[in-house]
Order: sequence, then structure tokens, then C-alpha cells
Amino acid sequence: MLPVDFGRMCGIAGISRPDRDLLSRMLDVIVHRGPDGSGMEVNEDVAIGIRRLAIVDIETGNQPMYSHDQSLALVWGRDVVSHLIGMFAIAIWDGTRKELFLARDRLGIKPLYYAAGGGMFRFASEIKALLQDPSAPRAVHQETLHRFLLFRVHDSGEHTFFDGIDRLLPGHTMVVRDGSITSVERYWNPPVNPEFTSDRSDADYAAAFAGLFDRVVKRHLIADVPIGIPLSGGLDSSGVACTVARFMAEGTDLHTAGRLHTFSALYPGQTIDESPYIHEVEGRVDSVPHYAYPSVEEFWNEMAEWMWFQEEPTIATAPYAYYSVYRIAKGTVTVMLSGNGGDELMAGYIPYFRTYWTSAVDQHHWLSGVREFVRGFDIYKEYLRDAIQARAPWIDVLKMRDMLAAPNAYLNGFSYAADRNLNRRLANDVLAYSTPNLLRYEDKNSMAFSIEARVPFLDHELVEFIFQLPIDQKIKGGWNRAVYRHAMKGRIPDRNRLRRNKIGFTNPEFAWMRARAPQVREIFASDPCRSRGVYDTDRLVAGFDAWLRGAPGDVLLFWRALVCELWMQRYIDQPVAVHA
Repeated sequence: MLPVDFGRMCGIAGISRPDRDLLSRMLDVIVHRGPDGSGMEVNEDVAIGIRRLAIVDIETGNQPMYSHDQSLALVWGRDVVSHLIGMFAIAIWDGTRKELFLARDRLGIKPLYYAAGGGMFRFASEIKALLQDPSAPRAVHQETLHRFLLFRVHDSGEHTFFDGIDRLLPGHTMVVRDGSITSVERYWNPPVNPEFTSDRSDADYAAAFAGLFDRVVKRHLIADVPIGIPLSGGLDSSGVACTVARFMAEGTDLHTAGRLHTFSALYPGQTIDESPYIHEVEGRVDSVPHYAYPSVEEFWNEMAEWMWFQEEPTIATAPYAYYSVYRIAKGTVTVMLSGNGGDELMAGYIPYFRTYWTSAVDQHHWLSGVREFVRGFDIYKEYLRDAIQARAPWIDVLKMRDMLAAPNAYLNGFSYAADRNLNRRLANDVLAYSTPNLLRYEDKNSMAFSIEARVPFLDHELVEFIFQLPIDQKIKGGWNRAVYRHAMKGRIPDRNRLRRNKIGFTNPEFAWMRARAPQVREIFASDPCRSRGVYDTDRLVAGFDAWLRGAPGDVLLFWRALVCELWMQRYIDQPVAVHA
């Protein structure tokens, strides 16, 4: 038997038995990940295959690939992971050792799921491929479900929402032999600088960042197919768009007839509409703009299909905005350079200011802490007000815990407390708590339309550089994202670079939930929802009614309950069809 390699940025699947029919079904259900071709290797030990999305080497890049002497799938062998840059999920079958080697990229940009047990092993780029096996697990992982409902934590470990289906964690490899996992190892664990400040100047750090950012973005433009930009108007997508436009002016070919195509979600008349910032960048880069206009009617009608692609619950409806943007890009471009990841790397969210203060206190930088409290007060004053209100004993705020049937049954030993050091907290969010779910959304939304989403901010070389920056390069002078804002001076419009608010691709969730309140209430009160034993449905319905009347509470509490019920209806209650 010859060793075989599958995979880096398309869709892969495999089972530890020679079942060609099952493998064909697994590959058929993920055809959207690779409509340009497929390949299989079936022998007495395994059946593994790939769906190919042609990005480079369009005519000659078919897989599987064999080594020159037909003895290894890749000439590097297992240390291939140390030679790869960017996103990948790979499977290497070694016929000599009779073992399967799996690996996932350092940040987890590309997914890899597996189910193991009873001497049987299955793996795939998507969960729905695993579910094509009638014997595959089809039950809720209750601990994951309850952590999500109570704490909004998901995609933070190996467990998925499906009991018995796990994910290979980012930066890890796995070896499987005779249908059983023999080893799982972490090959990337970047060091984090905990220091508050250093001797280098802001200008030095900004220049180093700008140079590295240019190099990273340029290598993300390697492709033989059209490339575009999802433009939200925020700092990150603005920086990517303007940097790409500069490279185009210098001769880089995006295979788009010399024009940069940008794709955005607009909400005319809504407070979340980012049109002014989007148009500012469009004018700067002279792009060909394309617009999606997500609506509650469209969202509600497409909910089942969207859930089919997402495979697991989402923290909010915001990923649907990205889904809408990738849909309008299909047919125009095949690769998109996204701005995802920058906020988690460089303290782009308001709660990070609080961790900045604890860092300043712990390292005795009292003056810096006071200065940032004063200079950034206009940004986070509403956050502080809401945090105080949520903890005020005289205000009865709706809580998820009160609406669950058994809120504590699955939470033994679980606690989530943010690290007091800002750099360590950011690293935790990038590696475990926030970025993994954003990347899951990005991958599912883009691949639904056979588009490869690239995330230059999460290039591991750039991540390692940012992890080594001192804390005061993340927040300084009343600004978060300090080093990035400094590095982008003169490179992106100041209207975008110096904006004090953040919205990005999102949806008017408050209005959308109210607009479909009768349908949401009907789902909460339905027999399937009552029968699951997850919610105290009477309290859930009463809480939803109280929220509709104006009781204080987060609308996303009810979104999480809704999306979990709809997910269970789509994936637990019925077989998974080959097509949405």
C-alpha cells in the first residue's frame, strides 16, 4: 500500500476501513468545499479522500500526492508542520507503518473533526461528513451546550456540540493506528511577553509592524484565481484593503482585470450601518463595490440552510452578515482576504481596557492606568454603566441560569476568569476562547460558497510578533490597537484609523428578535423544546415575554436558546441530507 497525502485548504474525509461507498457520501456532502475535483485512496486498511478547490496550480494540483519513491506521502514526513506557513488541515497515510497522520494549522484556520471509538476512526473537514455514517454519534454534548448557554463559551476545546465528535485542536498533530488514536501532540505554543512596557519607541514598533504586515499580506495574495476583500469599514478590513490596493498599484496581479473588488453588508437607516466608513475606503482604493443587504425576512427564511452550513450554534446572528457577503462574492472572486483576528490580537474590544488597568496595577504603572482611564473614558463609559447595572442587586436582570432546567448539572469544575495580564488574556482569547469560533464562522460561511477565506492577521509569524509586544503597544494614549493605528498612519483614511466606535459586520439583533417574536415564542413553547430537558420552558417563555415588555436583559440570551433549539432540530432530530 502506498502512502498518501490529502489536503491543505479544501475538504478532506476518511475512515479506518475500506468503505468506498461511505467515503463517497462523505465527500459528496462537502462538495461545496471543493467543487473543482476529488480524489480517493481506498485500500485494505483505510478509505481517505479530498474535495479540491483549485486556487494555485489549477491544471496540475490534483491530489493525492505521492513522494518521488512512492514511500511517503510528503517528502518531509511528520515534520511537515514545521515547514508549512498559513492554513492547512492534512492527512498522510503511511502504508509502511500502517498509520494515519493528521495535522491542523497553528491557529486553526482550517477545521478538522473526528470521531473515534470501538476500533473505528473517522475524520473530515466538516461534521456533516462524519454523520453520513449511520453508526456515527448523534447526540448533544450537554456540557458544551450548557457552557455555551450560560457563559457564551464555545469552540474553546476539543469537544464539539456533538457528543462523541471532537475537533483536532489548532497547532496539534494526531497519529491513528488500527482505528485508534495513539498520540496527540501540540507542535506550536508561542511565548507571550507579559511586560507592561519596554525601552523601544512607538515609532520603532510601528515600523516593524508595518514591514511585517506588508510581507504577510503579500504572501496571502498568492493565487491563480480572482481575489477580493470583505470590507466592513473597520480598522482591520480597511488596512487589508488599502495594503492590497498599494500592491496592485505596484504590479501585483489579483486576476481581476486590474480592479479591486470589495464586498460589504449595508443596513440603510440602521444605527449599525457602516456605509460612511466603507465608502471612505472604497474611494481611497478605487474599488468595484458589491453590497449585500441582510434582512430579517431573508435571515428567517434561510435559517435552516444557514444552520446546515454552520453545523453548530453561533454566538449571535452576526455570522449571517458574513454569509451574505460571501454569497454576493461567489462568481466574482474565489479568494477573499479577511480582516478577522485583529481585535483579539490587539485589544480591539472595550472590556480589554479593564484588563489593561489590572495589568498596570499589578506592575505598578499607576500613572499609566490613571491616564488611560481618563483618556479612554468616552469609549468605555457605557460599558462601565452596563456592567454596574448588571450587578446592581436592586435591578432584576434576566439571566440564562434562571431559565435552564438544570443549570449546574454539567458545570462541575468549570470556571472562566480572564487573566489579569492583558497580553496573556489576549493570547488566551486568540488561542482558545474567541478566535477559534470566529474562524469557524469564517470557514463555514466562505466555504458554503466555494470561496477560500484568508486571514493575514492570523499568519503565525505576525501573531508571534504581536505576542511579543509589550502591553502599552496594545492600549496607549486612550486608544486600543495602538501599534496598528500608528503603523497605518497615512496608509488608511484617518476617518477609519481614528474612529472611536466599533461595529463591523453584524445585524440589528434587537429589532430582528422583536420582528419575529411570535415565531420565537412558538419555538420556545413547542413540544420538541419542552421535551429536551434543557430549559424550564415556562420560565423561558415568561422571560422572553418580560424582555419584550422592556425588562432588562441581553437579547443574546434568547438568541442562544433559539439557535440551540434550531440546531438540534436540524442536526439531532433528523438525518443529515447530502445537500442543504
